[in-house]
Amino acid sequence: MDAKLRCFDVISAGEVHLQLGSASRDGQRVFSLRRGAVGAALSLASAGLRVGLVTTLDDDSLGRALLARVAARGVDVDGVSLGVPSRGIVFVQASGHASDVVSYRDEERPFNVPPAWSSAVLLLSGLTPVVSVAGSLCKAARAARRAGSVVVVSVGARSHVWQGRDPRAIRMLLREADVIRYTAHDLSCLGMEAADVRKEARDGAVHVFSNAMGETVTNGPFGEVATERGRGRAPATSAHDGDPVTTALCVALARARGAEAQQGEMWRRLAAESHATR
Repeated sequence: MDAKLRCFDVISAGEVHLQLGSASRDGQRVFSLRRGAVGAALSLASAGLRVGLVTTLDDDSLGRALLARVAARGVDVDGVSLGVPSRGIVFVQASGHASDVVSYRDEERPFNVPPAWSSAVLLLSGLTPVVSVAGSLCKAARAARRAGSVVVVSVGARSHVWQGRDPRAIRMLLREADVIRYTAHDLSCLGMEAADVRKEARDGAVHVFSNAMGETVTNGPFGEVATERGRGRAPATSAHDGDPVTTALCVALARARGAEAQQGEMWRRLAAESHATR
């Protein structure tokens, strides 16, 4: 990793959620990122932010192709590590003419934010029960908070990853978050209720929750703000990259910066303006 000092609007760190589609016209497989650290980084870069990516990719043709694609979109990838590929369980779920293909390996795949990097917002995405990954995210969150960054945790749970696992594995990370973004689907995968998340979070944390009806509710020290489906605004991004609610929230936080991020009025404005729908 490069030791050069770099300041970003957002550092996106965490696991990769990869979707492989049907073959393209030239016979090559195509892929897109809907959630996770890479999808979030691409979405934020499309919104005009300076973004650094921190994750681990397989050192194979697919991993290198993904790395090149992300770099070409303007994301700084010097925080990405390439690891030796290993066999794992691959989950395939048919969806129209595409397939969701996700490799899950319960192994050591930690990653670290370069110490010379700083940002207004640290976004942690794609939580897993793997101890080394959870440890990496907690370490990054603590360092970012000490440096004055706003820490946003986007749960992005996947059912096959969390089936039979103890959701308390994310407890330490939730306690480090300034903002926690989660959906009804996330809670279902984790076997948790919204009240459980609030119980684990630290006092003063802001919760951004989207229910099964498509309504997004933000709760924090300022009270509650709800945005109905079809209302709210978000930066224009690819339909295949990232979660629009998380993107809009991080954009607003990055632009707010400093002491303003602690003001209740700012949070009410962000809640009203940054919510978006899929």
